[in-house]
Amino acid sequence: MILGKHINRYYLRYAGWLILGLFALVMVDYLQLEIPKLYGMVINGMNLGYVELGGVQHPFDVDFLVDKICMPMVGIILLIVLGRFLWRVCFFSAGIKAESDLRERRFDHCKDLSQEFYHQNNVGNLMSYYTNDLDTFQECYSWGIMECCDAAFLGALAIVKMWRMNPLLTGFALIPMACLMGASIIVGKSMSDK
Repeated sequence: MILGKHINRYYLRYAGWLILGLFALVMVDYLQLEIPKLYGMVINGMNLGYVELGGVQHPFDVDFLVDKICMPMVGIILLIVLGRFLWRVCFFSAGIKAESDLRERRFDHCKDLSQEFYHQNNVGNLMSYYTNDLDTFQECYSWGIMECCDAAFLGALAIVKMWRMNPLLTGFALIPMACLMGASIIVGKSMSDK
């Protein structure tokens, strides 16, 4: 459903919206992974009385807390809010435009069909296709692209960040993830077979 000759034209037609949405999504995913670093500085500062930043020890006082932790946190939060608004507008606008274009094309096609076609096919089934299936297409086009890209980018960025912190622990953390992925593939295949 996500790729095909009838759908690929909408990726090209609304590529600008999708690329801008992907940029905002990657920015939000990156910024979400910066927040734990700030929390770590607070915890280290409370435990040790100082914070090591850039190889230099800074005393953990109110000035450091405001300048190096609170203000960056406010900036990150504002950028995340802006980025989430932007990717929602971009992905859902592209999805709604693709759905309305597909709906118009289908309607034009239906106008050209003969009366014999409508006598042979149940009109209620055709109406179901035009309501349910097009709504599903719009959801798949907007939510599907967003969730697929979000999982890929956030997962990759998190693994890279974890690997830079400690490769051994990252390897241990990936073992249950691999087991979970394998189990979900097996369960998904058996459910689709049934």
